[in-house]
Amino acid sequence: MENKRIGKYCLLTTFVLSLWVAVAPAKDHASITGRIIDATNRHPLPGANVVLENTLLGASADDGGRYVIAAVPPGSYEMVISYVGYSVQRLAIRVEEDSIYTVDFSLNSSAVLFDQVIITGSRQAEDLNNAVNSVNVLSSRDIRQRNYLRTDRALRQVSAVDLIGENLSIRGGTGYSFMGVVGSRVLMLIDDVPMLTSDFGRANWDFLPVTDLDRAEVLKGAASVLYGSGGISAVVNLISRKPTIKPRFSFRTSAGMYDDPSVDQWKWTDSTLYFYRTDFSYSQSFGPLGLRASVSRYFDKGYRENSDLSRWYFTLRPVINFNDGSELSLFLAYNKEDRGLFFLWEGQNRALTTEFNDRAQVDGWLTSAVYKKPFSTKFITTARFSINSQLLGLPLSLTRGFEPALGIYGELRSTWKPSRAHTVTIGFDYRHDVAESGFFGKHSANSYSPYIQDNWKLTSRLQVSAGLRYNGYTLVGDTTETQLSPKFGVSYQPFGKTILHSSIGRGFRTPSIAERFTETDLQDAASLIQNPDLQSEKATLFDIGIRQGVGDNLSLEVAGFISDYENLIELTQVSDLNLILQFRNCPQAIIRGVESQANLQLFNGHFNLLMNGTWLDSESQAADAACNLAEGESLPYRPRFSGFISPTISFGPVVVEGEYRFISRYDRVSYFPTEERVAQKVINLRTRFYWKQFMLQFQVNNAANHNHTVFEQNIGEIRNFSVSLSGEF
Repeated sequence: MENKRIGKYCLLTTFVLSLWVAVAPAKDHASITGRIIDATNRHPLPGANVVLENTLLGASADDGGRYVIAAVPPGSYEMVISYVGYSVQRLAIRVEEDSIYTVDFSLNSSAVLFDQVIITGSRQAEDLNNAVNSVNVLSSRDIRQRNYLRTDRALRQVSAVDLIGENLSIRGGTGYSFMGVVGSRVLMLIDDVPMLTSDFGRANWDFLPVTDLDRAEVLKGAASVLYGSGGISAVVNLISRKPTIKPRFSFRTSAGMYDDPSVDQWKWTDSTLYFYRTDFSYSQSFGPLGLRASVSRYFDKGYRENSDLSRWYFTLRPVINFNDGSELSLFLAYNKEDRGLFFLWEGQNRALTTEFNDRAQVDGWLTSAVYKKPFSTKFITTARFSINSQLLGLPLSLTRGFEPALGIYGELRSTWKPSRAHTVTIGFDYRHDVAESGFFGKHSANSYSPYIQDNWKLTSRLQVSAGLRYNGYTLVGDTTETQLSPKFGVSYQPFGKTILHSSIGRGFRTPSIAERFTETDLQDAASLIQNPDLQSEKATLFDIGIRQGVGDNLSLEVAGFISDYENLIELTQVSDLNLILQFRNCPQAIIRGVESQANLQLFNGHFNLLMNGTWLDSESQAADAACNLAEGESLPYRPRFSGFISPTISFGPVVVEGEYRFISRYDRVSYFPTEERVAQKVINLRTRFYWKQFMLQFQVNNAANHNHTVFEQNIGEIRNFSVSLSGEF
């Protein structure tokens, strides 16, 4: 029955989109095309943005640096070209009817990161200079050159971002979930489409391999007005790489091995503990149809007992470009994983072995369709539809009781630019979730949200943003909840390279089906009891910051933030004798902090220094026995200090790079609080060699072999060595 219903949804969506395309009038408009490259090494800059200022028209470059802006009406425009880590270029152009213009650009590198185009701040292309929120951007080059295997690992180089187990925490919004069942307060998007699971509300970062990532945009603070329930503390939008115009093949392969542990007693095997990862991608356009396909294979024997991993990914992205300038973009992904689950160590003297032998499986697929139609240079409508079916990795004793969770999502949004001063976004989204398990039964839920936001540019230096979303959530046969989420923000540029920004807004997150109803037992080691009375989280989020550029060599950003949570959902140990756990609401909690980030570039780009630091203060504002919190006590797993520093030195084709990541000792944890805790101090070193379009890299992770627990009774990754080769042609 459910499959038939899905089929009807797909058929109806396809019919509507086909009808829309069929009735679109053809116009003899012009097109602008060209190539964007690095001015120094002449390499293409995939993902570089080209927009026509004061319109809603634009494009991004493919892997070969080529871009196309189709269906441009006759008139005079100013082209704005930007890319992360490069200076912006502008060019005035006059477009005549039924013509093709070829305009190439060469960009110079720059440490000032504010002159770039983003889409996550206001769900439309805008200058980062005008963003009222704190927004960070990581390009595909940033991620691939550091040889990160998953995007969430790469995001740790962004200020106020931490990874605690499988949970991405931004500005202290998320703690640690003992069995990985807590819902996410960070909304994960792929090409602006939400991708949280329907049962646990978790993000699966494996759906988009890093080789297919164009860039990652991190929006912090009040985001619920545009993104709804999942984005209560932050939004991470993964922008996939678009199909290329000409045939292009890319690959990355890496292999490595783990060193012996620094404590002799911890050595648990004489076998060589190794890992490897291989990614292949091919892209080509056939007239108006562009295709991009990739396959990835990842195997890791693990540095701990029962922590091996075997994973496959497959992605396919067809894009159809129509004569009227509209575009239909599809994304299909499948990943399958089998891994051992290292639950708890056997003891401090045997920290890399475990008495548990559970295994976990991941089996998931998703498909999304995005249709974007420009009715004019001032009005664009976008329709989004996705189906997300996932069975996330849990201990097999749990997984056997779960059916794959199903989420069906649709959105219709229009962006209107009635004048040079105003850009209005208005839309409606709907989501239907179905989750079934022997541990919580079968439940379904519906979410629906209309929203509106106006970006008002009062002057060339002052912009105001105001918006409102109405959240409706119905747990079928149970409860209905509603929430109004307003937001107000301002961005002001008093001087040429000084931007002040501030925002305030309400956040909202409904508890996931699993958080409310799961009741299970895990080998008598831990049990989770249900809480059907669990209430939705609400938050008031405020931040204020400054972005400062100093010439073309230095950029700085400092922001202060306050996040005031009501009914914060935390996984709580309800027994002092054993691990009996329950999701509970903590009535009032506040998180305050200051984050900073700097990028320095010297000697014509031969030396680069990236630094960030975050100070965080979290506390319960009320005594709450249910959550085991006293008034004024710190929230668990929120480090008070964290920092990241990474110098890079290049000598022609040779690049030497290091990074140091520091996370202070947790003031409070939820389980085993009497066990020793230490700060995390991790040093990674790498050397890269470039030859034509190929890159060879040697890397040492945790070079000092520092021992620390990421969370209780789980030692962080020990020292390992790897070599990788990547290329595109």
